[in-house]
Amino acid sequence: MQTFNYLRPAHLDELCQALQQPHAKIVAGGTDVLPQMHTGRLQPALLVDISRVSELEGIRIHNTQVEIGALTTFAAIQAHPTLRAAAPALTQAAQWVGAPMTRQRATLGGNLANASPAADAVPPLMIYNAEVTLTSAKGSRSLPLAQFLLGPGQTALQRGEFIQSVRFELPAEDLGSAFLKIGPRRGMTIAIVSAAAAVRLSPEGRLEQVRVAVGASAPTVIRCPQTENLLHGQLPSAELWQSAAQQIAVEISPIDDVRASRAYRRRAAGVLAVRALQAALSQAQEAAQARTV
Repeated sequence: MQTFNYLRPAHLDELCQALQQPHAKIVAGGTDVLPQMHTGRLQPALLVDISRVSELEGIRIHNTQVEIGALTTFAAIQAHPTLRAAAPALTQAAQWVGAPMTRQRATLGGNLANASPAADAVPPLMIYNAEVTLTSAKGSRSLPLAQFLLGPGQTALQRGEFIQSVRFELPAEDLGSAFLKIGPRRGMTIAIVSAAAAVRLSPEGRLEQVRVAVGASAPTVIRCPQTENLLHGQLPSAELWQSAAQQIAVEISPIDDVRASRAYRRRAAGVLAVRALQAALSQAQEAAQARTV
């Protein structure tokens, strides 16, 4: 049986002090940390329980900026009315995180800190150009999410730092967005491939703004800039979608593992991303029609 020390700070300043101790490990919902401890993969000398740090909780909308505290659960994200209306890709992803009981415990900060290439929250946050606020006793700094995630299980967190919140601009009403995922079952499953997309249309119906992110197909979740450039300014068509799927297959770098082969992931990522693009396009078209009524 593992032996470790345990602290449960109640405020940010207490948390900063606790994390200055060597070999400290944060636990929040415990849906990632506790299974790793059970298997012996993780053996912290100090477990810092942040569940009482209220400053890390909640979803706040400041004018046009969304701030989601690291302790916010996926159940809270899934149910938030503003996010459901303006950032549906994120609330759709929240619905895929584990089972309902898991979503009551699992936190956004934990999902990001775990740095899994298959993390459900990351593709939608990527298409919303999210930034992560990192805090320590030395102060705070912000990083684009793509720079925060360095590889499987690897982040830009430095010793003593923790994720305080995630921020992104509240998407405009005419930006359609969607998240899709392939897994062996509906809940409690790790993504074989996931994708998020955002689309805004010009008055002529062209793809004025396009963002695409793919998960479980590279060492980290990635944006697909070459695919975005390919689609920008174009009129949607079957031929264009086929070209986009082919380009996505070029941009990713999937692996073989127990869940799927490299070849399957390469094919599936293109198909899934195009379906996410089409779903986002449908939302954008509905928003355009609503403005003309």
